[in-house]
Amino acid sequence: MADILHPKEAEQDEASLEDQRAREQPLEVGDFAVAAAVADQFEAEILVQACGEAGIPALVTSPRSGLVGTMTSPVEAFLIQVPARELSRARELLAERRAALKSDPEGAARAAEDEAEKDLSL
Repeated sequence: MADILHPKEAEQDEASLEDQRAREQPLEVGDFAVAAAVADQFEAEILVQACGEAGIPALVTSPRSGLVGTMTSPVEAFLIQVPARELSRARELLAERRAALKSDPEGAARAAEDEAEKDLSL
């Protein structure tokens, strides 16, 4: 509770209330920023799932989507986008997960197969 004798507590209460309001507000496409770019769709899906497990909303986009994108973007890439307010946390998480995937290529292959099986079962 805010009072004159404990102003620090009032500041903390207000800051946590603002954080809570920011998390509750719906996100718009313009609120997202690119956290990582990967060449493989399965890796992108694994990384998006890792974001979801950490409570970070994430989506995958591709610059090659649509006719114009196919003509203007010669290389396939998958962009992992997260809310701008979660960008630094997401980049750190994604760097850790990408390092783990590279250090265990067999595990990464199994994870990709599991992801493909999930897609086929839907």
